[in-house]
Amino acid sequence: VDGTGIGLPSGTQLYANLLNAAGTSVIATISVNADGTYSFNNITPNTNYTVQLSINQGTVGAATPVTALPTNWVNTGEDCCDNTGSDGTVNGLTAVSVVSSNVTNVNFGINRPPTGTDITATPQLNPGGVIQVQVPALSGNDPEDGVLGSGATIRIDVLPTNATIYYNGVAVAAGVPI
Repeated sequence: VDGTGIGLPSGTQLYANLLNAAGTSVIATISVNADGTYSFNNITPNTNYTVQLSINQGTVGAATPVTALPTNWVNTGEDCCDNTGSDGTVNGLTAVSVVSSNVTNVNFGINRPPTGTDITATPQLNPGGVIQVQVPALSGNDPEDGVLGSGATIRIDVLPTNATIYYNGVAVAAGVPI
């Protein structure tokens, strides 16, 4: 939510759609600028709205379009107005209350998640007891940070059957970042 702004992730235009408070119909729509900024003009004061970030541009007076991002991009959070964190629901939508002045910092966080490198090790007999067997090094790639290896946080989604993987002497559970 507090990263570098972007309006064309993977070359795809993003739109900020201003919706009614219930989030069911479009009040206004605008293209997000290349630097991630956008602004709605002539908005009714003392009104609650919802802002949507999507690759789908809304049509004023029509139903809300589907909230979507380019392929391989995900929402990471939304924050209205105080730059302190998240609105609590990661979905590309955030509530905005316009009183009598401009509302700033209605921000959205999006990201291209990193990908892991599949590792297949040669099957080994279980040595039994507390003896541990060395496995190949783990690695991956992050679109923003590059190659991930030693010192990177990695999550193993599927563990081998009848085996336990240890990291720094502690058993690893599937899906838990290490």
